[in-house]
Amino acid sequence: YEDAVKESIDFIKLLKSNNYRNLINDKDSKEYTIIGAILKYHQYLNGDYELKHLIKNFSKGHIDESLRFVKKFLITLKSEHNTDIMRVRDVSVNDVSRFYESMEIHYSPRTFNKCMISLKSFFNFLIEVEKVDMKNPFAVYNSKSVGSQKIETITKDEFERILECVDNSDSLLKLGGKGEVKNMYRDYLKVGFRLALLTGVRREELVDLKWSDICFSGETYFFMIKNKKVERNQNIDGDFNKYIPINSDLFDLLNEIGYEEKKTSKDFILCPERNESVLTIMNTLSKSFTFYKNKSGVTKNISLKHLRKTYISWVNQVMAGDTKVLTSHSTDGVLKEHYLDPKILNTIQKGMLDIKVFG
Repeated sequence: YEDAVKESIDFIKLLKSNNYRNLINDKDSKEYTIIGAILKYHQYLNGDYELKHLIKNFSKGHIDESLRFVKKFLITLKSEHNTDIMRVRDVSVNDVSRFYESMEIHYSPRTFNKCMISLKSFFNFLIEVEKVDMKNPFAVYNSKSVGSQKIETITKDEFERILECVDNSDSLLKLGGKGEVKNMYRDYLKVGFRLALLTGVRREELVDLKWSDICFSGETYFFMIKNKKVERNQNIDGDFNKYIPINSDLFDLLNEIGYEEKKTSKDFILCPERNESVLTIMNTLSKSFTFYKNKSGVTKNISLKHLRKTYISWVNQVMAGDTKVLTSHSTDGVLKEHYLDPKILNTIQKGMLDIKVFG
C-alpha cells in the first residue's frame, strides 16, 4: 500500500513538473516517449483532454486501476531501456513477453486479465485517439482461464445466529499494539443487518434510506431511491432510480421500528439521531457484521455485502429477467410525482407479493 501511495505521489509530481512538455519528442508527428504517453493517458482518463468531443467519464476506481497497471509496465521496461527517452513505438513483443511473465507470477488469473486489458486499452488510446502510427503490441496474447466464481450467500440459520450474537455475546474487541479495547456494539446493528438483507441495497444507500423514500400506488408499497453508484459512473443526463418492493417481511420490520409514527417524516430509517458520520456508520456495519459473524461460529467466508448477494439471489428466483428493473432503472420510465409506467409498477407488485428471502 505504501509503495502504491509513493508511486502515485511521484507520478503526480512528474505530471506537474516543468519538464512535462519535453516528454513528447514531436507533438505533430505524435512521437511520444513512453512517459509522455502515460501522462497524456492520465489527462485523458481524468477528463483533462484537449479534444473535448472524445472525453469520457471514467470512475475513479477505473482510472486508478488503469494507471496502476500501466505504471507497472513502465517499471518493467526500466530493466531493459532508458525510459526517459524510449518511444512508445519502440515497445517490442519481447517487452510484452517479459511483462506477461512477470505479471502472471504476481497476479491471480482474474487480476492478470484485467492488467493485460488495461495495457491493450492504453495502446488503443494512443493508436485510435492520439493517432500514433504503430501496431498495438498487446493486441494478441493468451488470457488466463478463470473458473466460475462461487456466489456465496447466507442461510437463515446463519443469519439468525449472527443476530443472536449481537444480543448475547461479548462485544469487546481487543486491538493490537497497546492492548486497546473497542466496543463493536451499536444499538442500530440488528436493524441495519435486517434492512440490508430485506432490501438488498448497498451500504451507502442503506445509511441514506429515509421514511420519505417509501412510495405507494394503490396497495403496492415500495422504496424509490437514487442509484448513486450508477449516477457516479454514467456520463448521462438524468436521474437513475432503484425500486425496492416492500414485501411482508420488510413491512413487518418497518412496522416494528415505527412505520405508523414515522411514515410521513424525512428521518433516516437507520440511526435517525446521529452523532456519527455516514462513513462511520457504514464502516461500523461492515466491521461489526464480520465481528459477530466470527463470534457466532459461522465459518463461511462472508461479510456484510453477502446480505445483498443473498437478497438478489432470492429475488432472481422469483423475478428472473425482471430482476434488473428492481436494481436500477433510468427515469425514462418514471413519470412526475412518483407515477410509474405499468411495466415497472407490475414488476414491483409481483416482487412485493412473491419475494421471500430464505423462501
